Amino acid sequence: MALARLKLVVGVKIPDTALCNAAVDLLESSSPAFLCTHCLRTYVFGSLAIKGIGRSVADEEAAFCAAALHDLGLVPDYRRDNRFEVDGAEAARQFCLTHQVSPERADLVWKAIALHTTADIATRLADEIALVHLGAGLELFGLGLDQVPPQVIEEVLEKYPRMNFKSEFRKLLIEHCRRNPAAQILTWSDDVARSAGCSMHGQPIPSASQLMSAAPYDE
Repeated sequence: MALARLKLVVGVKIPDTALCNAAVDLLESSSPAFLCTHCLRTYVFGSLAIKGIGRSVADEEAAFCAAALHDLGLVPDYRRDNRFEVDGAEAARQFCLTHQVSPERADLVWKAIALHTTADIATRLADEIALVHLGAGLELFGLGLDQVPPQVIEEVLEKYPRMNFKSEFRKLLIEHCRRNPAAQILTWSDDVARSAGCSMHGQPIPSASQLMSAAPYDE
């Protein structure tokens, strides 16, 4: 399935620049279709969320590239040994630098991706960072979905269908957890790793309370 190269979705302008088009090319060539449409929905919903809280994005290219590439760390070509957010951030920064983006803007993309699952921090930083966090949170957990009119949701899903997203995304996340269980410790995905039976050195992924009880210090 080829991604629809749209210019406008529910009033949200999709940046049509060489850099943003290259980001979509990279997304489409590296990621399964369900992940591609998720990343584009993340940008649209994140843009609506930012506007809804009275903020605006100055660097639309950086925000779009970060949203489009925020899950690169989950796909085989870009998986390394870190949290998938960090691996994806590293890949996206390298993409930006390769396309002659300034180091400062490339770092903004890095932060937006590395922090996109970090509640209470991302929204206190640059609008571009907050956009990816809010869009991904709505997409994965439905956070703020009640603030979006049903007809808007319907149009977004018509343009960028979900394609059984939650089930397929969970499979991808479990695959990452099994491949790199140590990276899940003390992250939002550690319970996914435990429920999937992921182990480290033959032992289940420890929870925060287990780590605290095992710490070699006096109470």
